[in-house]
Amino acid sequence: MLVRFGNWFFRYRNIIFPVFYSALFIPSPAIFGEKQALLFGAVIIAAGILVRSITIGLEYIIRGGYKGKVHATNLVTGGIYSVCRNPMYLGNILLILGFGFFANSLIFLLLFFPFFLIIYYAIIKAEESFLSEKFGEEYAGYKSKVRALVPALGKIRGAFKGYRFNWLRVLLREYNSLYLYLSGIELLLFYKGAIGFIPALILLAGTFILYGFVKTLKKVRYSDYMN
Repeated sequence: MLVRFGNWFFRYRNIIFPVFYSALFIPSPAIFGEKQALLFGAVIIAAGILVRSITIGLEYIIRGGYKGKVHATNLVTGGIYSVCRNPMYLGNILLILGFGFFANSLIFLLLFFPFFLIIYYAIIKAEESFLSEKFGEEYAGYKSKVRALVPALGKIRGAFKGYRFNWLRVLLREYNSLYLYLSGIELLLFYKGAIGFIPALILLAGTFILYGFVKTLKKVRYSDYMN
């Protein structure tokens, strides 16, 4: 049942973040003062972006899904995957948590964030089921040495050995997500009254222009980029 539940959510995982993001705008009792919440949330959001960027920049799973189903052509265990088995999901969890604090939303953190964790737990179990069936003892050995989400901090330095960090790959793989994060932050700042309409409009327009520039650059200059 849990694996089937995880497979279903895996199929629609790309819309999970926007759906949860919309819940940030539900009126809610505050957790902290506004300045403290914005600062604390921004730090956690930055941590989530950093985790995702490091994952992609070192050794990225080029295809983690195929036709809406869990898929893998090889078992990736290097780079940040030697620190935890699901670093992209760890980054996403940090992002959702950070946005909850950034929005200063008690309702989001008490209701929506736990549900998000349940969804990701089910997705992880679905992926584990697939990987165990496909890679057998190789995956079992990897799973026994590396935790699912909690990173082994002592292994972080070793995760960078033998790799050259690929900033271009991060930019080309993450520009859609970065646009979502930045525009979300700007909308929340406006919604919370931290910035006025004109500054918010300028920030949103600037972010959209940067997004369009990177998207065009990828299409024109790096359309065949595979690294």
